Amino acid sequence: MCKKMTLSLDHIIETQLSKANTSLGELLGAEVILLRSPLLIGVDDDVRRCVESLVAQNQTRTGRLCVVLETNGGFIEIVERIHNVFRRHYTEVVFVIPNFAYSAGTVLVLSGDDIYMDYYSVLGPIDPQISSESGDMVPGIGYLVKYNQLLETINNDPTGVSTRAEMSLLISKFDPARLFFVEQARDHAIELLKEWLPKYKFKDWEQTETNAHAVTEEKKRERASEIANILGNPQRWHSHGRGISIRELESEEIKLKINNFSYDQTLNSAIREYYNLIMDYFLVKTSTQHFIHSRLGARRIHA
Repeated sequence: MCKKMTLSLDHIIETQLSKANTSLGELLGAEVILLRSPLLIGVDDDVRRCVESLVAQNQTRTGRLCVVLETNGGFIEIVERIHNVFRRHYTEVVFVIPNFAYSAGTVLVLSGDDIYMDYYSVLGPIDPQISSESGDMVPGIGYLVKYNQLLETINNDPTGVSTRAEMSLLISKFDPARLFFVEQARDHAIELLKEWLPKYKFKDWEQTETNAHAVTEEKKRERASEIANILGNPQRWHSHGRGISIRELESEEIKLKINNFSYDQTLNSAIREYYNLIMDYFLVKTSTQHFIHSRLGARRIHA
């Protein structure tokens, strides 16, 4: 009896989740998926299977995809593959951030045509992750910054007193291959933003707000480069987990246009209902940390 009741309750919740997903899609005029996962190897496969299952119901190229995203980051290569999946099947992709999207997640969000956040939502500095000696994922830029600090100490020590200790630390703690990987991942992320921002987020930016001057493709690329360099500057943000709010993203320094969904009560309610219901169900009831959900159902991600 208890087992049947549990199955019945699961069915009810899953039905409500599907309805919440569809309602949000109707408001945004889009197919909706929710992804909560680090962006690590294998997640791109789960995203591909989810998107292709949705597209299989409609053989024509679908117009718009909305991705409700929550992630602490991951690998830039996986971001690029997920982006390729989205753009293979949809002409327009928008991102909704109810809570956070850090590091590589920020790069994925900035590949969108539009971004929806509220006062509580945050993105994060661009900081590719690497595997530590224990196997945990750690911020790569911090590793690179510490290495450069030690080099600076050695190069600026006129007495040579500290050189031996600093050199010993460099040799024992820093792997040249990992340093190269971090540098390449950082540069890869910046290059992707310089390509994606003008192509998607800035596609309708035709004139400047202050003096109504025409915006050229060169200007779009220049602005994208500035944004990428700001978000990829560890000294500017001080921490891998530093949240960058809608206020900072729209500031004079970054100047990104963000849709604040808290100003639209109907949309705000739809996003919060869907997000809160799915988090309560997966995190609390099933103890599932990482998953992807669409109107067709959910898939657990082993990341």
